Amino acid sequence: MYQQSCSLREAGINEDGGMRIGELSNNTGVSVRSLRYYEQQDLLQPQRTSAGHRFYSPQDEPLVRQIQDLFEAGFCSSVIRKLLPALSNPVGNREMLQTALAAAQARLESEKESIAAELRKLKRLGAQYGLEPDAHVTLQNEEHDSSTTAQATAFDHRNRRLR
Repeated sequence: MYQQSCSLREAGINEDGGMRIGELSNNTGVSVRSLRYYEQQDLLQPQRTSAGHRFYSPQDEPLVRQIQDLFEAGFCSSVIRKLLPALSNPVGNREMLQTALAAAQARLESEKESIAAELRKLKRLGAQYGLEPDAHVTLQNEEHDSSTTAQATAFDHRNRRLR
């Protein structure tokens, strides 16, 4: 413990106000792996102790939540990197932020239209091959057949990030 405290002091870090990566992860609900990725992508710049351990300031908590919000909105890390400085002064950077959000919305609307077209095509293919989901056979005892409807698989949207 003493050696750790010395290395933190040497690094100029206030032990009382800072936290290690696990603490930041617990406080924000963001995985340690994601926090390391944020650092790798220059979205988050933790301080380092002389032993090389990451150390975060209390101001990093809202920043991590902001980064997470932007990822959840579909932005990729390179766009987030550009947006973060502007978000520190949203009034002064209103035009840039409006442009970015409008572009994101347009991209999502385009993807929505593309998905709708794919769904229409799937429905046509189902009809073409007699595979419409509503075409269940009724058995003589008035029960539906025991075939199951295909379960949807979780969609990995990472390849649809806003760029």
